[in-house]
Amino acid sequence: MKREEMTKVMRMKIIESALQEFNDKSYEKASMNHICQIGNISKGIIYHYFKDKDELYLECVRICFEKMMEHYATRDEYNMEIYMQYRISFFKEYPHLRGIFFNTLLRTPQHLKREVAIIKKDFNELNLKVFKNALNHVQLRENITYQTALEYYNIMQNSFNDYFCQKIEEGIDFDEIIHQHEELLLKWFDMMFYGIVRKEV
Repeated sequence: MKREEMTKVMRMKIIESALQEFNDKSYEKASMNHICQIGNISKGIIYHYFKDKDELYLECVRICFEKMMEHYATRDEYNMEIYMQYRISFFKEYPHLRGIFFNTLLRTPQHLKREVAIIKKDFNELNLKVFKNALNHVQLRENITYQTALEYYNIMQNSFNDYFCQKIEEGIDFDEIIHQHEELLLKWFDMMFYGIVRKEV
């Protein structure tokens, strides 16, 4: 095997081991030592390819979101139901990225928020596109502008994820949090659009 090929193989072995570790654990709980054990790789070899834990973690996050965007790229337009169907099918095809995705979404390391935001840029734009598509198929109330609706979406999206971040702090099982997050997302989207009370005529 040529040196260049050996380099690619070793780098991929490190990444695959790191994907497993970061999928199973949050950034804080993930261990470089355990990544070494998973892949039977020396720590010196890992640091030859990656500067530190941060760089390796960000590479795993990048792979996760790139794969997800490739999955969504097979369709031009989404409503919320189809969007969620594609999300479910993505995690069935790539179960080893599920933990990384939700850990990134709900407990991004504070010191890496800027870097993660850059990686998530296309994903966030897709979410906004889905919302805008929904807006284009409804009539807004007279006192609600398109821009106000977009600002409302940003506020509600952040509040929704903050609600589940709080559940993490309360010590609720992370798999249960993920289940609740996905189960409530469509219902939340519906309530955000149509409200929670009947308007009296």
